[in-house]
Amino acid sequence: EGTEKFQHEITSYAISSGAKLAFQPGTFQIKLGTDELRDVYAASEICFCNKEEAQTILKTEESDIKLLLSGMRALGSRNMVITDGREGSYAIDEKNAAWHIPMYPDPKPPVERTGAGDASASTTVAYLIKGLSLEESLMRGLINSAYVVQEIGAQKGLLTPERIEELYAKRPADFKATTL
Repeated sequence: EGTEKFQHEITSYAISSGAKLAFQPGTFQIKLGTDELRDVYAASEICFCNKEEAQTILKTEESDIKLLLSGMRALGSRNMVITDGREGSYAIDEKNAAWHIPMYPDPKPPVERTGAGDASASTTVAYLIKGLSLEESLMRGLINSAYVVQEIGAQKGLLTPERIEELYAKRPADFKATTL
């Protein structure tokens, strides 16, 4: 609590400097509400949340993922990703192209799910910075996420870029994006 001032300062800096901002609202930011953080959402190049968080943010019980994606994107972020646990992830880009990517198959049963969303989001952002499309970046994020849950804690199972690329090259045929 009490970090709103800094969030707005970071947002102002991103806008004035041309830096790209990725936003993954946590419990506290969600409680603040969209009006308090409207500038943060609007300045974000990409925003990540899970389905339940999207419903809370939008104050709706709507479960149609396309409506949730559109509603979240209407807050201003150019790209939006909504995760839905074992159902995979959904994304909409700045051109309004929307798709679903299934969860990457667990190499073995998960030990703990701590850090799965953070691994997916941070990896996705890293690959966007490398110049890959949102679709290609998110697929790599989901691969990293599948391995983080194989260990206890949020960092131990993180993969190197080389290992992510190796797994991506050998990905199952059904691990692909489908248009919504």
